[in-house]
Amino acid sequence: MDDGERLNYATPTLMRAARGAYAQSIRARLRAIGVDDLPRNGVFVLAGIDPAGGPRQDLPTGLGVSKQAVSQVIDVLVSRGYLTRSPDPGDRRRISLELTGRGQEVVDAALHGVEDVDQRLLERVSAEQVEAMRVVLATLAEIKVSGLETGTGLRRPARQFRQFSPIFPVRDLAAALAHYTALGFETLAYADGADYGFANRDGTGLHLAAHPDHGHQHRAETYLYVRDADALYAEWTRPGIGGETRPVGLMEYRLREGSHIDPDGNLIRFGSPVADD
Repeated sequence: MDDGERLNYATPTLMRAARGAYAQSIRARLRAIGVDDLPRNGVFVLAGIDPAGGPRQDLPTGLGVSKQAVSQVIDVLVSRGYLTRSPDPGDRRRISLELTGRGQEVVDAALHGVEDVDQRLLERVSAEQVEAMRVVLATLAEIKVSGLETGTGLRRPARQFRQFSPIFPVRDLAAALAHYTALGFETLAYADGADYGFANRDGTGLHLAAHPDHGHQHRAETYLYVRDADALYAEWTRPGIGGETRPVGLMEYRLREGSHIDPDGNLIRFGSPVADD
């Protein structure tokens, strides 16, 4: 695309097309060190940990999220070993956060990912143009904040629904957790000896509740929208998976759809959209 072609696109269109360049580079660097379980905004939160022992105060504003949302991301990062959390000896009201060795690896990988794109950018445009771009982006950020303060701009309405987690009744919690682990889910019992557990994958999760007298005639059902139903069918029909995964077919409502019945009789129907010709 030459300069003339670029000028044919509106600024928001160009920004939308360009916004993934750094993200793609960072993801590649993270994949190279075996990191694939970061929550949304996890990299930015880790990079924003203040040396004084906590997230920078401007972090929620910079991410465009609430303080509560940042706290939730921190909880996940602590549980997955990227951060440690402890009481601040100098102020009991504060919690001290520190990067673990693994957390520092993520920050270093992200910085290298940014440097990769910066270098490629400087191979195509001058340093002066890059600096001009940064000034423009900073100015756009100021316009956004100003618009919210003056009422000429509106925040995106907060989503009422964030996640839908069905509760599957199971006869044996340990066996159910093992089955969903085989399906590629990250599983966790609520506590030792508890009769409740969780199975999560790709930001989608379900809950498992032990009911020893549970019968197949009272199975639960849920629908899972996926990117590629055929690929999931291939994954869930590998030897040793257990349960029953039924073949994918084309539905009249323009989805390729299959289903999986776990050993407790719970039904997961899964489907992916069919591209229009």
